[in-house]
Amino acid sequence: MSGGPSQEQRDLYRVAFVKNCFVLLVRACDVMDRHSLKSAEEPHITGELVRCARIIVEREDAAPWMEHMEVLDDPPQAVAGRHGKRRPRIDIELVRTGRGMRPRFHIEAKRLYRSDSVNEYFGPGGLQMFVNGEYAGGWSSAGMLGYVQSDTCAVWLRRLAAGFAARRVEICASEGFPDWAPAGWQGEGLDGVHTSLHDRHPENLAPIQIFHFLLELT
Repeated sequence: MSGGPSQEQRDLYRVAFVKNCFVLLVRACDVMDRHSLKSAEEPHITGELVRCARIIVEREDAAPWMEHMEVLDDPPQAVAGRHGKRRPRIDIELVRTGRGMRPRFHIEAKRLYRSDSVNEYFGPGGLQMFVNGEYAGGWSSAGMLGYVQSDTCAVWLRRLAAGFAARRVEICASEGFPDWAPAGWQGEGLDGVHTSLHDRHPENLAPIQIFHFLLELT
C-alpha cells in the first residue's frame, strides 16, 4: 500500500486550499474601506487587504481552517541567481502553516483603471512573471488579482477575456485548455473566479494554472 496521498488527492487538496485563500480575500475586502481606495496605488490597496485578512484569521470566532493561515504582504521570493534586494517580490503570499512542506499560494495584483491596464495585467510585470518562473516556480497554481477602480467587474472581465485571446502566444496559453474559463465555484463571492493554464519557461517547469479574480473598489 502507498504510504502517502495519491496525485489525485494532492490535486484536490490544492484546489481546496486555493479556494480558501480566495474566500479569505473576499472576506477581507468586505471589511476594508473599499471606497477610500478607489484611486489608491496597488501597494496601498494590497497592504490594506492583507491587514484586514490578518484581522479575520486572528479573531476568536475565526473558522477552524483559518487557524493555520498566514498572509504575507510583498515577501521576497527565492529565485536562483537573485539575492538580497534583487529578489523578486510577490504582492501576496498565503501560507498554510504546520509541520513539513507548507502549501503556498502566490498572487500578483494589478490595478484595472485605465486603457493600458490589460497590458500591465498580462505583461512582463504581471502574469508573465508566473510564465517565466519568477513567481510560484515550485507550485502548480497561482493567482492574478485585479483591483477594479473604474467601470465594473463585468466590464473588466470582458476586457481581460479579449486581452487573453489576443495574447495567447506571449502568455504561453496551453493548448487543449479553455482560454478563459469560469472556475465553477459557487457562493462565498467566488462566482466570478476564472482560470487559465500556461506553459512555463524554463521548460523543466510544469504548466501553471492561474486563477483570476477581480475586487471592485468603485
